[in-house]
Amino acid sequence: MSGQVTIERLDETRLKVPIGYVQGMAVEGIIYVDSVLQNYLEPDAIKQVANVATLPGITGRSLAMPDVHTGYGFCIGGVAAFDIEQGIISPGGVGYDIN
Repeated sequence: MSGQVTIERLDETRLKVPIGYVQGMAVEGIIYVDSVLQNYLEPDAIKQVANVATLPGITGRSLAMPDVHTGYGFCIGGVAAFDIEQGIISPGGVGYDIN
């Protein structure tokens, strides 16, 4: 993690990974987990949500669903949308075992 930027709880079901959690984030991250599942949240998965937020052309937010856990690039359970002109296509977002 970069500096003192920390994740914060937005409501009963969402955590926010603010811009600045890792250098170069263009959008914030949102992780959909309740307070029980938060206890099992892997630090590397949080960092992967933030890393996806640095990818070229990302739009909206870098998201992670309640099944979030560490993957190869994207976290498992990660979702992101990219601009058709300025964005990328990432096999890490699809899954190397099923792409």
